[in-house]
Amino acid sequence: MALHYRRRGETWHARGRIRVGTQTIIVPEFSTGARARADAEAIGAAREAEIRSDILDGAVGRQRRLTVADCLESYLSRPGGVKPYDVARIAEFNEMLGDRALSEAVAGWRSWLAARGSKQKPSSVGRWRAVLQAALNHGCAAHEVPAPKLPGVKGSTGGERAIWLPDDQRRRLLAAYNPHAACPVLLLAYQGFRTQEALQLDWRWINFDRRTIHLTAGETKAKRGRTVTMHPRVDALLFGMWCSAGKPSIGTVFLSARGHAYADTRGRGERQQGGNPLSQAHATACAAAGVTAFRVHDWRHDWATRMVWAGTDLPTLMAIGGWSSLRMVQRYATTSADRMAQAIQRLA
Repeated sequence: MALHYRRRGETWHARGRIRVGTQTIIVPEFSTGARARADAEAIGAAREAEIRSDILDGAVGRQRRLTVADCLESYLSRPGGVKPYDVARIAEFNEMLGDRALSEAVAGWRSWLAARGSKQKPSSVGRWRAVLQAALNHGCAAHEVPAPKLPGVKGSTGGERAIWLPDDQRRRLLAAYNPHAACPVLLLAYQGFRTQEALQLDWRWINFDRRTIHLTAGETKAKRGRTVTMHPRVDALLFGMWCSAGKPSIGTVFLSARGHAYADTRGRGERQQGGNPLSQAHATACAAAGVTAFRVHDWRHDWATRMVWAGTDLPTLMAIGGWSSLRMVQRYATTSADRMAQAIQRLA
């Protein structure tokens, strides 16, 4: 059995069956792109050899033919697409590493580190690595071959830090915010919300009977909805605001000092246009409270750390906080272990 050829328009097409041992592979009709039959037969023979090699060599043969560019292209075309600020990263990887065989992906990553990574912070390099590793994983899964594992980035925790405030600093900082910022910040400090999860909160997703807040899939970083129980302080705050607003059934919960809804800065690139809407108020509050080196987003880490101290297991913390993997919350287990070791040392 072999491929059969026929002309369609100006080019030759091929189809047929290829037998290798006891297996018979049906080859659907495809265009060779050639206008001369001899050229078409040469292209068909190459396709036939590739199919035979695929059967005989299995995953090893497929992996040998796969390139980094194949994986990047597969990742770009995946269902749901790719985040806009990752497209530029993929384009750079394609330019620098695309022509490398999959077996050279690790060497290619090291060459990128030498050329570009040395000029960036470990957290930024960690994000670049995450994008490339995701593309390799996706492309290899599509071709049913094992994916190479890129070396980790020293000093990187995926762009996240495990940090918390001493109790006295925490109380001073919460009391130092202006009234408009203090309300959404309370959800960061006591619910572990990301800034935009709090700022884009709508009254229709708050259930005072059940004392829950629902975050829709479109409002979360992981694109998965979650429902969380309100902390008593958050419950009291939101109920008071709701009553003062006339008990609305819909509408943005938090407004700026000018009475406008906060801008949604998500999806605008690694360096968000306009930055975090709470940054200025946070900087002013930190200066007044005498707190340094503490970002708005660090409220989330302070909350997670305290949840672990309170005995919350990591899978539960992952679900409540909306993290996509246990790896992202394991840093808080380390923090808890350090705290326990300190407690042991204080025993007389």
